[in-house]
Amino acid sequence: MLRKKWDNLILAIAAIGYVWREEFSFRLQVFAGAFTFALGFYCGISPIEWMFVIMATGAVLATEALNTAIEEICDALIAEHHPKIGRIKDIGALASALIGFAALLVGLIIFIPQISALL
Repeated sequence: MLRKKWDNLILAIAAIGYVWREEFSFRLQVFAGAFTFALGFYCGISPIEWMFVIMATGAVLATEALNTAIEEICDALIAEHHPKIGRIKDIGALASALIGFAALLVGLIIFIPQISALL
């Protein structure tokens, strides 16, 4: 059982590499997350604020990975353009945009007061 879990972890790590190579938006979100973490260290945010930053960053990256999985499934099922497949992909993209917007709001709520205090 432990061997199967280890194998699953190895496959998940390989999937990170795939999403990193194939999805520009994932790379952009990783860099945004790294910037946010650096800003968090610089500003000395509280443990509660760290929890929100970590959860928001994780949610954005996880949603982008799920959106990529949806796109892969759609492309595997129907190679040519199909209106329903297009709609499914659009809804997946909407999910990524919504969580990205929510993460941006979390960042603004946490960092605007922090940056204002430093100025």
